[in-house]
Amino acid sequence: MAQALLFNGALNTLVLGIPGYVWALFILGILLIFTNAFHWLLFWNPLKALHGLWLATWGKTDAALVIDFDNYMALVSEAKAKLIFDNADIKEAKKNEEGWKSTVSGQMGTIGTDIIVDLGKWTNPSTEDRYLIQQTADNWNLANPNDQIHSFDKFMRYCENGYIECSISTFVNIDWLRIESAFPKQRNTALYSGYVRQLSEKMDKLEKSKLDNVAIYILIVAGVLSVLMVVGKFFMAHKPV
Repeated sequence: MAQALLFNGALNTLVLGIPGYVWALFILGILLIFTNAFHWLLFWNPLKALHGLWLATWGKTDAALVIDFDNYMALVSEAKAKLIFDNADIKEAKKNEEGWKSTVSGQMGTIGTDIIVDLGKWTNPSTEDRYLIQQTADNWNLANPNDQIHSFDKFMRYCENGYIECSISTFVNIDWLRIESAFPKQRNTALYSGYVRQLSEKMDKLEKSKLDNVAIYILIVAGVLSVLMVVGKFFMAHKPV
């Protein structure tokens, strides 16, 4: 019984000594890579402010709005905002840590969201304080398996109560001048409106520059795909008999 060949056997044709189906798989892989890069640049990365909310929705946990010393804000998952150890599971941590506080500051859509002021940048995994916190908490958990520490909240409470000998300061000094500048008693409406306008224009220019970069990436991808298509058509047109 005769068997019909896919694309009349074109995928079995040798191109530069390599079967056509291997080239097809290679081109398909390139397309998948560029498609994922396109999706990341155009859709995922612009929504960076909502990544924490998406992770909380996907993992069925809470989210957290983290504010650092420089007033930068980030909406992150509950695990990233509250857990000491990297890549730890938030649900397991809540089971292992006795007395975990699950209260939230409010709701963002249907997701409970907590507001956390991180003046010491403890939530930044690349800081020296974060490394010391992890080492101290790990040593405590090994010595006290029935009273484990997995959250920054409990770690800070144990440091302040003297349960843990910790060289990390749990207090941050803020200059009163900075507070008075941030919350003036009297605000000139015209001056403040001008400040808001300048801030909006700065943010708008930043977003436009990001879109320009995305456009450049798209042109590069389109050029590469065009070259691949021309090369593939050339070799298919000159396939050996």
